[in-house]
Amino acid sequence: MYPKMIIERIFEDLAGEIVRLSEADLLKLDEGTHELTLKITKKRSTPKITKELSDSQKEDTLKRLQECQSREDGLTILSETFKNKKELEQFAKFLEVMVLKQDKADQIRRKIIEATIGAILRSNAIQGKKHDTGEPAATNSHENFE
Repeated sequence: MYPKMIIERIFEDLAGEIVRLSEADLLKLDEGTHELTLKITKKRSTPKITKELSDSQKEDTLKRLQECQSREDGLTILSETFKNKKELEQFAKFLEVMVLKQDKADQIRRKIIEATIGAILRSNAIQGKKHDTGEPAATNSHENFE
C-alpha cells in the first residue's frame, strides 16, 4: 500500500473515533483542559463462537450426576465436561437452574450440584438412607438411648 493510501485510511479511522467521543469529551478538548493522544493497539481477534451443547450431551451429564455418591464427584464431572462458563450456563438453563450474569463458573457449578446431587443427598439423609443402595444408613446414635 502506498504511504498516501495508508495516511488516508488512518485519517478515516481517526475521524470515526473522534465522532464517537461524547459531547463532554469534545468540550474538554475545546476548552484546552485535556489533550487528545493516540495509542496503537492490536485489534481484537474475532470473538470465539461457543457451540451449542447437544441434548444428548446434556442428558448424559445429568445421568452421570444423578449417579454420583458425593458433591465432590459431581464437581469433578462438571469440570471435566464443561470447559467454560458459557457451557455451564447452557447446562444450568437445561436444568432450569437460575444463574445470574455475575455468577462465576464455580458458583454455577455449585448451583448445578445442589439442584441435582445435593437434593438427592439431602433427601436420603432425611430419610436415613444411603444414596447408592436405598438401604437405611448406619444407626443413629440417638436410637441407643431407649
